[in-house]
Amino acid sequence: MGIAANQARLMTLTARQHDLELRAQQISAQKMVLTYNSQTWAKQYADALNAATVNGVDQEAMAAAKATYDAAMASLSSQEKLFDMELTQVNTEHNAIKTEYDAIKSLVGDNVEKSFNVFG
Repeated sequence: MGIAANQARLMTLTARQHDLELRAQQISAQKMVLTYNSQTWAKQYADALNAATVNGVDQEAMAAAKATYDAAMASLSSQEKLFDMELTQVNTEHNAIKTEYDAIKSLVGDNVEKSFNVFG
């Protein structure tokens, strides 16, 4: 490939790297929302247990609160696993593109050096 083609490839790889970095940031933000939701569910569960204890409510209310909490935590956990898998995939692709970018950048540097050494 010529210098111009390699330079165009570098620009394409740079754009893809930035897209992947943005996606990684978005996934991290979504995981933070899951963490917030987890804290919210834990607080609601603790409040329900406290209310049941203070008010002398029977075991059924406590069991219902625990079942609701467990279901919410299972849902959040599965969502987090999906985000982790996607983030791993994004990071793997980013590393591959970084390797290709470095190789092409070296190639462009070699091409420029060879082209200008003819005149020097």
